[in-house]
Amino acid sequence: MTEIQTKTTVDIELIQDMGGDYMVVAAAKVSTNGITAKEFASPEKGEENKGLINYLIKQRHGTPFEHSALTFFVHAPIFVWREWHRHRIGFSYNEESGRYKQLEPVFYLPDRERPMMKVDGWKPGRPKFTRCESDLIYSQLCSNLKSSYEYSYANYLRNLDMGIDPGLARDCLPVGIYSGCWVTCNPRSLMAFLSLRVHEPESIFVSYPLWEIDMAARTCEELFQKGWPITHKAFIENGRVAP
Repeated sequence: MTEIQTKTTVDIELIQDMGGDYMVVAAAKVSTNGITAKEFASPEKGEENKGLINYLIKQRHGTPFEHSALTFFVHAPIFVWREWHRHRIGFSYNEESGRYKQLEPVFYLPDRERPMMKVDGWKPGRPKFTRCESDLIYSQLCSNLKSSYEYSYANYLRNLDMGIDPGLARDCLPVGIYSGCWVTCNPRSLMAFLSLRVHEPESIFVSYPLWEIDMAARTCEELFQKGWPITHKAFIENGRVAP
């Protein structure tokens, strides 16, 4: 049987970023300052104009937030990518291809603390879960997943050994297998992502995302906050509504 690797995390690394709060200000100032708006494209101008940034988010003037960028390298299970790839506006993706390379035997297992048991009155539109208090149930879940992963990956290798098109040979693999992907976005598109993929009860529009993509989005938010602290603060203070 194929030896597989398992992970409980979605790994996100910030590779590069461009701009900051000051570029939000510079982009907004061009409407009233014209060519002299270039004078605002320096880091200290963001701090001086935090009121403007807050105004832009509060009034949902979004385009000034599109003149910066973040690039992440993300290693996540396919079922997470199915949700992440729904965010298309302002996002660019380049993902590893099962047509061109053999996929690595790395699969997802849930962390012990992951909420996974349905609550009473569970609704699809507002899915809520609690922690599994039974070690036996959690152990059985992990065993079921792992045995399925081992079996499916062994069949995948058999398909490849027969000379089958890799794009077809992979069809037996489950959505728990990991895939690596470049993700580039701007602050405006990232705030839209965060508004939907992070559960925060204090948000104006409360979202109920899948636990794994919530975990990933929180990591992205921490990196965003470091590079755009004023913008991030305004985003929080205005109910986590993307401009």
